[in-house]
Amino acid sequence: MDLDHEALRAACFEAARKTMEDVRPTDVRKIRRLADTFYHFTLEHVGRIRRHGREPDILVRAVAYLARTHAISQMHDSTEWFFFMLRALVELACPDREQTGESLGFLADLEEGISRVRSRPERPDPA
Repeated sequence: MDLDHEALRAACFEAARKTMEDVRPTDVRKIRRLADTFYHFTLEHVGRIRRHGREPDILVRAVAYLARTHAISQMHDSTEWFFFMLRALVELACPDREQTGESLGFLADLEEGISRVRSRPERPDPA
């Protein structure tokens, strides 16, 4: 259950690249600095994930999800969105708190959404 640091760094770089893709000229050093910040944020979750008996590469997949779904160029070098969204994704994958009532209902909503995504035919990546 070792973390694939190379894959995690690559996912962080992709998230950073997407948030800064409209900046001209492209400054790879700035993208790398942002990716390094994202990477350090992810490492804060490794212990929690391991305490839950889960594999830390959840972080690679979570960051890839963020890069594909939430990293938009208007964010530029902002890190707040990444920090809080990653935290929410890790909580969903490795919950620490008991859920009741409406919060359990929301988890059912997530399951339905995930089921819908999985039932769609896979399409080639437009990017």
